[in-house]
Amino acid sequence: MNGEAVRLRFPARPEYLRLARLAVTGVGERMSFGRSDLADLKLAVTEACSNTVRHAYAPGAPGEIDLELRIEDDRLELVVEDRGVGIELPVREVEPSVEGGMGLSIIRAVVDELEINPRAEGAGTVVHMTKRTAARDGVQACAEPEV
Repeated sequence: MNGEAVRLRFPARPEYLRLARLAVTGVGERMSFGRSDLADLKLAVTEACSNTVRHAYAPGAPGEIDLELRIEDDRLELVVEDRGVGIELPVREVEPSVEGGMGLSIIRAVVDELEINPRAEGAGTVVHMTKRTAARDGVQACAEPEV
């Protein structure tokens, strides 16, 4: 499994966010993430992709999201990339509002590592998230009981 990757490209529209969540679910289950970690992964990818839908492209303008899930023995790396207007760096925390503003804070809270950078090949943003498996530090992953 080490070094494998799943790549998706889909329109930056809300109705496609479920596709990203389904991909993360499939890969996360294959890697034996527990239910709580799997929920965190789905939340993180939903927030990252939602930010792209809301902020990367002008309203009504076409745009795409690239999602890459990199499978390593001890972690899953999730990379969300767009070719939109980019994000102001360094990213600063903003006060939540009725319109949102909590996405990056939520992502930071549920993943082990978060990097946000401009795309190397021009306009856009790359959000790189890492979630380690429960098998890190010698602790073996175990199935969580059904509730």
